[in-house]
Amino acid sequence: MNAKNVKNIKNNILVDCSLLLVFCVSFISAQTLQISGGNTGEYWLFIDSLKEHIEDKLKLSLSYNEFVLSGQFFFWQPSLPNLKRLQYIDYAIEYKNEPIDITYGRYYATFGQGLVLNQFLDEDFKTDNSIYGAKITFNILNSDLSVLFGKPRNIFFEENQYKITNDTTDQLRAIEFNTNLIPKTKLGGRYLRFNRRVDLTPKSFTEIFGVNLGFASGPYDAYLEYARHLGCYPVLGGRLTGNGLIFSQSLTFSGLGLSLQIFNYDTIGYGGTNYRYNEPPTPIKSGISVNRGTDEIGYALGINYSPLTNLNIEVSQNKITTHYLRYNRIKQLIYINNNLAGILEQIIKVKANPNEKLELISGVELVVKQQIELPINKKIETKPYLEATYNLGEYFIEGGYEHNFITTDTSRYYDQAISVSVGKSELFQLTLRYERRNRIPVWLLNKLGSEKSWPMVELSLDITNKHNLRVRIGGEKGGLVCSGGVCRYEEPFKGIKVVLTSIF
Repeated sequence: MNAKNVKNIKNNILVDCSLLLVFCVSFISAQTLQISGGNTGEYWLFIDSLKEHIEDKLKLSLSYNEFVLSGQFFFWQPSLPNLKRLQYIDYAIEYKNEPIDITYGRYYATFGQGLVLNQFLDEDFKTDNSIYGAKITFNILNSDLSVLFGKPRNIFFEENQYKITNDTTDQLRAIEFNTNLIPKTKLGGRYLRFNRRVDLTPKSFTEIFGVNLGFASGPYDAYLEYARHLGCYPVLGGRLTGNGLIFSQSLTFSGLGLSLQIFNYDTIGYGGTNYRYNEPPTPIKSGISVNRGTDEIGYALGINYSPLTNLNIEVSQNKITTHYLRYNRIKQLIYINNNLAGILEQIIKVKANPNEKLELISGVELVVKQQIELPINKKIETKPYLEATYNLGEYFIEGGYEHNFITTDTSRYYDQAISVSVGKSELFQLTLRYERRNRIPVWLLNKLGSEKSWPMVELSLDITNKHNLRVRIGGEKGGLVCSGGVCRYEEPFKGIKVVLTSIF
């Protein structure tokens, strides 16, 4: 980040603070002011290097009649001097009085299933995709019309540091309409214009538009969404086109549920090299995507069966790959892609309650990854597992074991994990966990190091009904983690993590 951008960010923070202060003063003078919020503070200490990670997020909400002022104060301080700390203040002012809802400031927005727009917050995965601007929604006659504009910002946590991964001069202009006027039917349409600083001419902008149709009657539910992407190639010029399609249907009876989803993405993702302003859904339950809407086709098939009231069986097969037949860049010639990348996921899960106190969960997960974890070409994971929970009244005991057999192009190895927890509801939970890898394949050495075992103890303590303290001591093996199609490699960790969460 250059000096100009840093200066702009500081100026924006000062402006935001000033606006926030003005509204706080005006609100405090009101007699019916309601204040709520929460704070989450984290401290990590890496034992080997004595590096530290200090993070704090404070959220406040002040409401008065139809007005709500919300603010977020974020601070992250790395211990390495070559890493710049990240701090910002976000705010949003909302006026809500049916049939109108107006928001100005920092907000999140998802259109349909995310093919056109999906700016969201995932606090567990430490991903914050938001928009700064205004959004207006009208709700009339079982229909809603939303209009928004603003500048998006994507914050991503990777390699133990937060990064603002996009150019915040990008601009979004969008409108969406949804209606339930027709019984049992949902109709929707949306349009978005995306302006970038790197576009060469005023006509060189990106458009995404789409429609959706949903139908529900009795045990049957179906949904179809289509989106069209009209853009241009950066620097080189030339029209870029793409399509996205999602279809899902489900049939539910007493004790039996069937579901099917179909996904087809061809150059629907837009944004930048390592970030998106739309995040097309992935059928893979572990959250992996092939290339986030660039070239993907797949499905998800699921069966949920309960032959007895205390027995439930889930079976699913989910798959997504690149297309076998592809057009060239100018969409004129077709070529065959013999080097497919993709993920196949097969899951069997059985849940049983032999009595009121005991719950058993067992299953097997098979995952086949083709060209997902480089430098290997193919990786097969077969993981049987067993979990048990026993309720002793005020206290409970949990235990689990999993054994992951892993085969790649160049090696075979396995991971084991066993955990035991004991706790009292709304007071504490103490967990002991031990993970072990029998051998370290060469391709993992540079990414995850040479450790073979990771013991860990964690205590979660409810100090009061509004304050929770979580302390974790030990090791975490790291590896590829994904959520909603977004993936990153987490580095191994050995040390102490302390998290204090408060609500008020």
